[in-house]
Amino acid sequence: MLLEAARQALEVEWTETVAVADREGDHDLFGYPSMVAYFKDRMGMAGGRAHRYVKNARAAAMHQATFAAWQHRHISGDEAELLFRASERMPDRYPDAESVLLEMVGDGADETRRILDYWKSASDRSVLDLENQLARRHLDVTRHPNGMIAGEFALPQLEGETLLAAIDTLMPPPAESDGRTTSQRRADALGDLARSFLDGSASPMVGGERPHLNVHVDLESLVGSGSLHETDDGIVLDPTLIDQISCDASVTRIVFGPRSQVLDVGRKTRVVPAALRRAVIARDRHCTAPGCRRSARWCDVHHKIPWLDDGETEIDNLVLLCRYHHTLLHLEMFRLEELEVPGCTPVLVGGRST
Repeated sequence: MLLEAARQALEVEWTETVAVADREGDHDLFGYPSMVAYFKDRMGMAGGRAHRYVKNARAAAMHQATFAAWQHRHISGDEAELLFRASERMPDRYPDAESVLLEMVGDGADETRRILDYWKSASDRSVLDLENQLARRHLDVTRHPNGMIAGEFALPQLEGETLLAAIDTLMPPPAESDGRTTSQRRADALGDLARSFLDGSASPMVGGERPHLNVHVDLESLVGSGSLHETDDGIVLDPTLIDQISCDASVTRIVFGPRSQVLDVGRKTRVVPAALRRAVIARDRHCTAPGCRRSARWCDVHHKIPWLDDGETEIDNLVLLCRYHHTLLHLEMFRLEELEVPGCTPVLVGGRST
């Protein structure tokens, strides 16, 4: 408690000192254009930290009642900073609401954040203008020539929060060897969300089947030298994806005659039958990449010896990999080393991690 009180006192004194120095232009004495520039050069601060100090100091100088509440320890430094940020977002409304807000906060940063959210919602009617949100909702998608799919979207609050909740659920804490950024992990979670819907019983039937990504390949493409590898819509896929897709998919054989007439349509079969998949899951339980514990629900069954190279679809040749690590494996960023127990542990190569 004493240490926390000392830290709070130092933060208050520091903020007050910075406010005075900024107001009087002390940085000019040393030839700096701003206090931020002074902090970054003379004190070695990161830009974000320097900006935060100066913003807090200016807000403290402008909103004396909030600063006094912090100074006298009626609110914490975290609570004061939340109030300062609220004053920046709504500079015209905060002065009139300052005294009321100070009476309501003081029970922790989380509660202060909730109170401020309610206040901002009540003060800024555009936040609750559902008709306006519905009119502006959109999802625009572009297929780029390099194969990437990009988009921009805006959702009404309820739908947006639902999407974020679903994505957060699919973003477990990363393993130590996981080099993905938060943005990349969020993108992967969105892909998992789409696959989960298509695999689930809730997806609608289309033509008697549940919709999936259908890929057309000729026999030569299955061994890496063909000319047909595209979706139902005619979107050409990178040939390297065919090997990855074929690890754990349903396959239908269609035989064409010389004039492209269909001569035979075989039954759709799973590369990895359901019973065998259950056996692999019972053995591996989760993704077998080093440090990864992604649930089996989000994993592909990978053939250690590729199915396209006559690798057997049997348990000793199969292993669970989440989609992220499965992709890395087929990009040859993994090597597979046998363990003493059934299965294997993929090891990253190429300088990424081990």
